[in-house]
Amino acid sequence: MAFALRKTLALTALALTASFVPAGNAAAAPTLHPGVYCLADAWGTPNVGTKPCDAGDQGQHWAVTGDQIALANARAYCLANPWGTQSIGTKACDGRDPGQYWSVQGDRIFLTNAPAYCLANAYGTPNVGTKPCDANDPGQHWVVFGDQISLAYAG
Repeated sequence: MAFALRKTLALTALALTASFVPAGNAAAAPTLHPGVYCLADAWGTPNVGTKPCDAGDQGQHWAVTGDQIALANARAYCLANPWGTQSIGTKACDGRDPGQYWSVQGDRIFLTNAPAYCLANAYGTPNVGTKPCDANDPGQHWVVFGDQISLAYAG
């Protein structure tokens, strides 16, 4: 009987002690939602951003061939980073332009000639550019499916 009482008191003390330990603030990881927001060229302009995926939007169709990403419906225009800036746009494909060479590795798209700089969406906005690669940045995770490029994580 004394053993049962000691066991009960020990469990009660443990539960009481645990109730005083503060719970950590664990942030929820973003949820994988590809196909919600896609990389999009504002057709007829050099402007590139993200917008809701729409298979009927010709500016959302890309051809990923070798180290270049071109508009599928206008293959002479490539995704381009004006070298030395964070900007992204489209311009006439030019094999001598280092800002037009991209590598796709897993869910990252980065400049082939500057692999520490990734294609990045300012998460929660339509703005796209390049910035230092950061695996914890949800705006730097992409999914290439068919001829569309989508943010892997979208709210």
